[in-house]
Amino acid sequence: MDCYIKQWHDLILNCNFDNTYKMVWSKAIVELSLNINEDAEEETIAFDFGEIAKLCLKYYWNQTIYFDLIQSPSFKKPPKIITSTKELIQEFFCKRGNVQPIRFEKIDFYSLKLEKQYEKTVKNITNTLRENVCWRFKELNGYTYEIYDLDSSKRNVVFSKQNVLKLKEHSDFLFTFINYRWTQMLEGFNYSPKISRKVRAIDEDNIKRASLKKFYKHLDLMFEDGQRKCFYCGEVINDTDVSVDHVIPWSYMFSDDLWNLVYCHKGENSKKSNRLPSEEDIVRLENRNTRLLQCMENKSLDYDQLQIAIDKDYVKKFWISFKG
Repeated sequence: MDCYIKQWHDLILNCNFDNTYKMVWSKAIVELSLNINEDAEEETIAFDFGEIAKLCLKYYWNQTIYFDLIQSPSFKKPPKIITSTKELIQEFFCKRGNVQPIRFEKIDFYSLKLEKQYEKTVKNITNTLRENVCWRFKELNGYTYEIYDLDSSKRNVVFSKQNVLKLKEHSDFLFTFINYRWTQMLEGFNYSPKISRKVRAIDEDNIKRASLKKFYKHLDLMFEDGQRKCFYCGEVINDTDVSVDHVIPWSYMFSDDLWNLVYCHKGENSKKSNRLPSEEDIVRLENRNTRLLQCMENKSLDYDQLQIAIDKDYVKKFWISFKG
C-alpha cells in the first residue's frame, strides 16, 4: 500500500468512536479528489471548507431523512451537525407539506425558497469542521499525520497535487473502507437492522419504496364485509383515503413484511411519520397477525413468512430492540 494512503488507512481505522464526523470529513475529501486531473497546472490543491461542508450535509441528510440513523453514542446531546441537518430537513418537510423523503442530490433549495436555511446550515457545518474536525482528524495517539495543511484564513485544506491524485487513484478502496468503519460505528449507536445495507444504499442511490398494493389481497382477508378499517382509529376507510403503513417504521426495518403492514387513513400514516408505535399498538399487531394467519391459505410464501414472524416473535423483539 502506498505510504500516503497507509496514513489515511491508519487514521480511519484507529479513530475514536465519539461520533461519525471523521467519516464524513474523509469521505468528502476523497470525493473532491475525483475532480482533480493529472494535467492540473497547480502543484498544490486547495479544497474549500464550504464545499466539504456541502458534501458532509449530503451524507448526513440522506442517512437521516431515510433512516434517522444516530451518529453518536449520546442520545441527549446529538452532534451539532446532525442537529443542523435535522432542522433543515424539518424546514424542507414544512415547505413541501409532507414528510416524503427525497435524496439531497435531487433538491433545489433555491426554487423552494429555502436558500437562507440551506446556507445557514452549510455555514454551521463549516464552522464545526474548522473548529473540531479538520485538525483532530490528523491526530492519533499524540502524533500528527502531515497528510494536508490547513489555511484557516482562506478556509482551505491544502494538499500537494501528487497526494490528491493518490486519493483519487485509491478512491474505490478508501470509499469502501470509510463505509466499513462508518458501519461499525453506526452499529454501536443504533438498534436498527441492516446498517450495512443502509449505508450502501445511500451511496448507490437504490433506496426504493416498492408498491405495497401486492399485500392488499392478504390484508383484505381481515374484512369479510369488504370494508377496510384503520388499524389506529378503527374507522372505515374510503377507497380514496386508504394507505398501507409499516407499524414499525420502514426507516427502521428497511423492508416490507406482511407481519408489519396494516391499513390506515393516509392522514394517520403521514402523522405517524417514523415514530415507534406504542406498546398497545404492538400488542394489537401481534393479535392481528394471529388472526390473519388463520385467514390465509397454507400454500404461499407469504403465509410461511408470517408463520415464522409469529413463531419467532418478530414484532415484540424488533420493537424492544429499537426502543433500546
